[in-house]
Amino acid sequence: MTRRLAIALALIAAGSGLLASAQQVTEKSAVFLPGTQPEEGGIEFAKVSQCLMCHAKTDNGEADPYFSWQGGMMAQAGRDPVFRASLAIANQDIPGVGEYCLRCHAPRGWMEGRSLAPDGSSLNREDLHGVACDVCHRFVDPLSDEAAGLVEHVPPGYGNAMMVADPANTVRGPYADTSGAMPHLTMKSDYHASSTLCAVCHDVSNPLFAEDVKTQPPHTYGVVERTYSEWALSDFAKEGAEGTCQACHYPAVEGGGQASRYSSPHRDHFVMHGPVGGSTWVQEITGKLWTTTDIDRRALAAGTERARQLLRTAASLEITFAEPGCANLRITNLTGHKLPTGYPEGRRMWVNVRYLDAAGKVIDEIGRYGEKQDSLNGEAVTVPTLLDEERTRVYENLPGMSEEQAARHGKQPGKSFHFVLNDVIVKDNRIPPRGFNNKAFAEHLCQPIGATYADGQHWDDVPLELPTAAASAEVRLMYQSVSWEYIKFLAEENRTDDWGTRLYEVWTQTGHCPPETIAELTATVK
Repeated sequence: MTRRLAIALALIAAGSGLLASAQQVTEKSAVFLPGTQPEEGGIEFAKVSQCLMCHAKTDNGEADPYFSWQGGMMAQAGRDPVFRASLAIANQDIPGVGEYCLRCHAPRGWMEGRSLAPDGSSLNREDLHGVACDVCHRFVDPLSDEAAGLVEHVPPGYGNAMMVADPANTVRGPYADTSGAMPHLTMKSDYHASSTLCAVCHDVSNPLFAEDVKTQPPHTYGVVERTYSEWALSDFAKEGAEGTCQACHYPAVEGGGQASRYSSPHRDHFVMHGPVGGSTWVQEITGKLWTTTDIDRRALAAGTERARQLLRTAASLEITFAEPGCANLRITNLTGHKLPTGYPEGRRMWVNVRYLDAAGKVIDEIGRYGEKQDSLNGEAVTVPTLLDEERTRVYENLPGMSEEQAARHGKQPGKSFHFVLNDVIVKDNRIPPRGFNNKAFAEHLCQPIGATYADGQHWDDVPLELPTAAASAEVRLMYQSVSWEYIKFLAEENRTDDWGTRLYEVWTQTGHCPPETIAELTATVK
């Protein structure tokens, strides 16, 4: 039996639209998806240590290609402790499914054939670099004619890590011309300046819900994440280079720069290789839990600060007073996707309002973040979390299980962190991007749930009831990438390894993933 046939046997014909039981997927199975298959074409990537010989220690400061790449989460995708903890639980829920997760988090290991161990135990040092230099720069548009000539199974759409990589040692990027002796060929690639490059790993669907992964685009089944779809259906997708993912997440360097320290021409268009996202905590814990010399903690700290700065551009706030005792807070989404976007587990945004009297004393607060008593594995703990969620506008995407699915797997129906088992979305009130259209978003399975937004609406209005003595209001839009509730789940549910426990311990040592302020204002009550 060939490896591909063995993988194909793991597919579930989804006539009922439900996931298979764990017994139907063995530890030797994996999820088949089109695109470059392990070892197809004899693919072999350059080591990061080879890349840094030319692309590190340049005169670009923090924009140095190697330094800036190290500080982004793509470089840490294979080490990410939150991913590691969730990977163990995914394999518990559907044995062997972790190989699917490793496609995005360790693409080199996947394509070079070291992902059959679904817990990542077969990954080598290079694989742990996540989305490494040569991996990304060898990608080919998976829907192109060129891709059709490289792989046996051409993807039916963008997403689900259905990547196609060129086995030839040719580095693709925004420029074709180079000077000096190079250890590799170069090629100009419009694909690398397009958002479809990001689409490969930023539209994620559960393939066990598909009827036929060879013919169904990922956005048509098993929604997990839809960041690319959210962008593609927004006005940003119509704005050319200024509206691409790269325009925000790979910020251009003022004055340009040089890609190599050896004989490289100055490039007027030169970018940070981060990329920048919304994580301001996982970088720190990654640096603490991995002692490898491959990690530069200065780079991680710089990447964290870039992420914090990007978050501050994501939204604007406006408050209006219509009548005595009432006000309206308008939150406008300034990004090209939902706010917030990305993986749904533990990620949330909320409104914090402090009302002050004429003497500046706080007389009431909503969206308060502070300590509460809880338990972990039966032991009492004091933890920080959102304390008054019932009074607070919380923006989040909550996947869950239907009653039938929950009964099949012995779980409780409703919202759930078991992402490989979830078959419904319980809530999605995140603020849409500019150009939002209900019908188009529904076709990509990313429509609002539990909230109503009109076509074209990329803001939300939050009514505020003012205390009688309120003289002013301090408003903050808060964002948190990993909540206490998700940390607790990962620590309690993991029965395979110690990643959940280690994650909890480092969470207690590093400020408990404190929330970030996206936007704020102070208004005098009128």
